[in-house]
Amino acid sequence: MDKFTSIRTFCQVAKQGSFSAASRELGVSTAMVSKQIKALEEDLSVRLLNRTTRHCSLTEAGAEYFDRCQRVLAYIEDADASVKTLSHEIRGTLKISAPATLGTRYLVPAIIAYKKDFPKIGFDLRLAPQMPDLLEGGFDIAIHAGGTRLDDSELVARKLGSFRLAICASREHLDLHGVPSHPNVLSRHNCLIFYNDMATDTWAFRDDENEFTVSVEGDLRSNQGAALRLAAMRGMGIARLPNYLVHDDFENGRLVEILLEYRSPPRAVHVMYPQRRLMPAKVRSFIDFLADRFERGNGFSTDELAKN
Repeated sequence: MDKFTSIRTFCQVAKQGSFSAASRELGVSTAMVSKQIKALEEDLSVRLLNRTTRHCSLTEAGAEYFDRCQRVLAYIEDADASVKTLSHEIRGTLKISAPATLGTRYLVPAIIAYKKDFPKIGFDLRLAPQMPDLLEGGFDIAIHAGGTRLDDSELVARKLGSFRLAICASREHLDLHGVPSHPNVLSRHNCLIFYNDMATDTWAFRDDENEFTVSVEGDLRSNQGAALRLAAMRGMGIARLPNYLVHDDFENGRLVEILLEYRSPPRAVHVMYPQRRLMPAKVRSFIDFLADRFERGNGFSTDELAKN
């Protein structure tokens, strides 16, 4: 038995939750995956996985073994990365997670620019409203926009910039329903609400003295800012959207920003990555590229933009 290969297979099954998904990820047959797992369990004299017809789950022993094997594989990846760094050649695939709008509008252009300098690098970009578990999902980095829950001891966060949430609506909507004079009167308006596990129908504001929140209501909720932007432009209601998403709409008059004296507190954007003794060269290179690009104003936002 090739124990290293069996360990890699076991970790992939644990991550994917099934033999068939692991086989697709590894590029081998399901029968081969099953054979390797069986050989590993026989070698250890312990059951690592509970199996059903469609799903696998870790036993208590399997969970402990998975945690230790993940660390071993990470050390091996670090060793590989350190050797590749000596050759000064960036290659391989970067697996990245990012919010959908932010990723589409700003991360993709950064990837295109990076590829011009490092043509041997590939990208696996997953766009989703919420940040996944980087370690479980095998991600190299993730872009985290907003929020303050950066307390995972196994992750490192590097700040790229800031943005704020702008309250906006179409000119037609404001002409018909009036311009709110204070956040407290938003309850009288139809609000278009960004909504997921981390965002609700409570909007935060601040004035010269303090911060406060108001509850809003409306007949459209979505976990995609682009959908709310379109609805706002068509006069459906008042939306609260990232300024990097609607900056051009303010410039050309498609949307009007309101309640400027009650702007929301700035929200930071971080690039996050697993903590390792030796960071792979491809990860270090791309993170440095992103930080430099956004520092020069070619990214989605800077701290200065968050004030505008």
